[in-house]
Formats: sequence, structure tokens, C-alpha cells
Amino acid sequence: MGPAPSTDLDSVEEIGIGMGDVNPTTAPVVSDGDAAPADTPTTAVSSRLSALEEQQGDLFEEFQYKTQDLNDAMAAHIAEVAASMAALTARMEKAEARINEANEHLETLEKKVTTVATQRARTASSRAAARRDRPTAPFLLTGVESRGGIDYIGVTPRSATGLADIRFMAIGDQYQGWTLSGISERFATFKVRRETVTVPFSSSDPAP
Repeated sequence: MGPAPSTDLDSVEEIGIGMGDVNPTTAPVVSDGDAAPADTPTTAVSSRLSALEEQQGDLFEEFQYKTQDLNDAMAAHIAEVAASMAALTARMEKAEARINEANEHLETLEKKVTTVATQRARTASSRAAARRDRPTAPFLLTGVESRGGIDYIGVTPRSATGLADIRFMAIGDQYQGWTLSGISERFATFKVRRETVTVPFSSSDPAP
């Protein structure tokens, strides 16, 4: 015959003995909330972004400073150029005023020169016309002779052939419409047709 079957008590005893071998004070206790944090990639990216943001802020601030300095320098340069342009404009205006004044002076001189030239041309033309229209004496003067303190001039026709044709005239005498008005060493002056004509002596050069 085989062995007798075990009872339930025996099974409980065996289980109790097995559980008694475990020391609850020395067994490790594991909890889901006590897991140690790990250095994940997300933490590294966040740190890198923070560093980049800080660097970006520094660069932006430096850029603002440099931009302000550049704006100040440009404003100063523009002001300097504007002052130079104003000074140059003033000089150009003064130079233009002087040029205009010089041009006006030249125009005045040109007008004076033109006026003088016109007057001289008219005078020369008048003299030439007067010379052309001046009466020519129809006689020649032979010389001066004094009688009783009175001067006489010898007058002879241009067609005279001898001494018998000579006539003596004193101031106030008239011959062929010519009235003797003056006697000098080289010429005599006559009045004819409301004009005064100078007639040189035949032995002298023509009077001016």
C-alpha cells in the first residue's frame, strides 16, 4: 500500500516555515516615487537654449550701443558737411555778387567807350563835312605890309599875271565877298557866309 495523503495542516506548516526564513528588516524596499533623476537630452537642450538666449541678449545690447555710436558719428558728420556747404554757399554768393558788380562796371565802361567812339566819329564826320563844305578862298595872300601903323595884306586873284593885280586889304575890308577879320604872322582870317575861314600866306604852309 502507498503512503497516506498529507493533511492541510502539514501544508500550512511547510508554508509557514518557508516564510519564516525571510527577514523583513533586511529585505530591500523598492518604491516607484524614489527613482533617481537621469540627465536626459531635454535638460541639455534647455541649458543650451538658456545660454544662447543670454548670449543673444548681450549681442543685441552691444549692437544697440554700436548703432547709437554710428548714428551719433553720422549726425556729427552730416552737421559738419552742412556747415561746410553753408560756408561754401556764402562764398559763392559773394563771388557771384562781385562778378555781377564787375559785369555791371564793364557794361558801364563799354557804354562810355561806345559813347566816346560815337562822339568822336560824329566829330570826325562833322570836321570832314566842314572841310568839304568849307569855302575855298578865290585868291592868294602875298604877305603883310604896315602903313601908318596899320597892317595890310596883299591879295591877288588866283588868275593874276602880274603885280598890278595885287590889292591891299586892312581889317574890315571886303574882297569878292570875303571880309578880312584878322591878321597873324602866317595866315589871315576871313568871314564868309557866316563862317570863319583861315587862309595862309602863299609863302607859308597851310594853317591848321
